[in-house]
Amino acid sequence: AQAFIHSKITLLMIIAITLVGVLALVMTPREYNPKIVVPAANIIVAKPGANAAEVRDLVVRPLEAIMRAQSGVDHTFGYAADDVGVVTVQFKVGQNQEDSLVKLYNQLMQNMDRLPPGAMQPIIKPINVDDVPIMTIALAASNPQAVDEQKLREVGLLMMEHLRNVPGVSLTDVVGGRSRAVNVWLDPLRMQSRGVSVEQISQMLQGSNVAAPLGDLVAQDASVPIRLNGVLHSAAEVGEVIVGVSPPAKGGMQGQAIYLRDIARIEEGARETENVARFGFGVAAVNPPFRGAEPAVTLVLAKQAGTNAVVVADAVLSKLDELKKLALPQGIEVVVTRNDGAKANEAVNTLFEHLAIAVGSVVLILIFFLGWREAGIVTLTVPLILFVVLATGLLMGQTINRITLFALILSLGLLVDAAIVVIENIHRHMHDYKGGGKDGDFSQMLVTATNEIGNPTNVATIAVILAFIPMAF
Repeated sequence: AQAFIHSKITLLMIIAITLVGVLALVMTPREYNPKIVVPAANIIVAKPGANAAEVRDLVVRPLEAIMRAQSGVDHTFGYAADDVGVVTVQFKVGQNQEDSLVKLYNQLMQNMDRLPPGAMQPIIKPINVDDVPIMTIALAASNPQAVDEQKLREVGLLMMEHLRNVPGVSLTDVVGGRSRAVNVWLDPLRMQSRGVSVEQISQMLQGSNVAAPLGDLVAQDASVPIRLNGVLHSAAEVGEVIVGVSPPAKGGMQGQAIYLRDIARIEEGARETENVARFGFGVAAVNPPFRGAEPAVTLVLAKQAGTNAVVVADAVLSKLDELKKLALPQGIEVVVTRNDGAKANEAVNTLFEHLAIAVGSVVLILIFFLGWREAGIVTLTVPLILFVVLATGLLMGQTINRITLFALILSLGLLVDAAIVVIENIHRHMHDYKGGGKDGDFSQMLVTATNEIGNPTNVATIAVILAFIPMAF
């Protein structure tokens, strides 16, 4: 108090804290859920021909023991099924994500000789909290007769090609609809009459649907790359695949080629339905474009680590508005079904509304009981301390989310209580002041009033802080 009463730096510090706090409020990333780093990964090992019990004893249990030997591992658990085993490795909370995955990969490579014969190369799939989508967008067909599920998925894939280029977007996916495919409907009677089996057809299709480099042709001081481009693109090309040769005729003539079109009906269309996706509006919907559940495709978008969910979501929505005008056919409705960015922004804005209400209530009470000057000091103190907290959080890499907002609201009571106690004690000393207006005596009275109540207030605040320390564990 003695150092700051007459110092000209005090006003400059107030201005600096205000500017830094406003900057931190704008720059700090906003998220609905806090980012909790729990490194984990799935190790998938295929062993064709083994049943679940064999996979458990030969693959899963040895692999669990190998992974559990690493430092920083919290626990492992495995899953065994016919032909495949999955081991999930979870590290302790707070471990570095990249370092943990590198340790896991090195541990696995060093113990590859302990995998049983016949086991295929393990596949490591990291599990990342940032892979959780922050936005889901539903494309629904308001007129299923005009827009089928195949067309709906094609539109979804086209829109996703543009949305995944938005800055801050990481993993994307398109769920629902039916993919384009060439369907081959085999005729058992024709196959039997020509002596062609299903395995033979499958092998010929796999061998015909190939694209690969074949090397270089060197001639006349020139090297020309040669590439086999045998990928099948249409039903007509699939029908031209030779799946066998008919037996030679009695006259010794060679047998004729058997084409796939001779023993099957081949059509271009949609892939067989594996899952069904529907979207509809509830009873409370105001002027919905359609009623009932209709075919739908969902666009799923996650954000990159450390980015602002609000900024990313707003950028996606802005791009989506452009695509609605340029690339959205008639009969397709677009609905944002999940937006964590909007939730985070709404939560932050609600917090500051509540903070303003709380500070305003305190000011009115202080004006009524103490006076407008005392109320003005508390009104100035509370936002300044919150600005310091926000700036500190930005420097420490924290985000504004549900947990940090709850902490700010919880601490607001301590902050206001301490300020009121100190101001009230100064107010009381001012009424008892008989110094005759001398500035030095008045300043000393303010210092005395602050010192008198300062230590007990600090001790009480520290005691409350200590009561919350167990929450850290």
